[in-house]
Amino acid sequence: MNRIGLINGYDETKTRETLNLMLRDKRNEFQELAKSIGIPTTTDDWEVIILKFCLDFEDCFRIWTDNEEPNSVKNTKCMTIMRTIAKGKKNFSEIINLQNIAQTLYTEFHQTYKRTK
Repeated sequence: MNRIGLINGYDETKTRETLNLMLRDKRNEFQELAKSIGIPTTTDDWEVIILKFCLDFEDCFRIWTDNEEPNSVKNTKCMTIMRTIAKGKKNFSEIINLQNIAQTLYTEFHQTYKRTK
């Protein structure tokens, strides 16, 4: 299955190329996040699942920092993402580390996507 199409709002070919470029330097971060949230790295397109997760996390960050009151669907989505990140962790440092990884990956995705032709 080609999961790259699940990432809405981006050109599929350019997204795949951006992801491949990111994996050269950030494979360890992708693997750490996958392991933490229970995505086996043997799954087809597991990297796409992690990228989509990071982009969803970015949406949540915007919701938390925005002045507008989010709707219940967005609230539920964010709570699910946070629960996924936090599940089984023993302290806030572990959670914050994973949040920082997700933020690094979505930030780098946007920067690399802009430079990709």
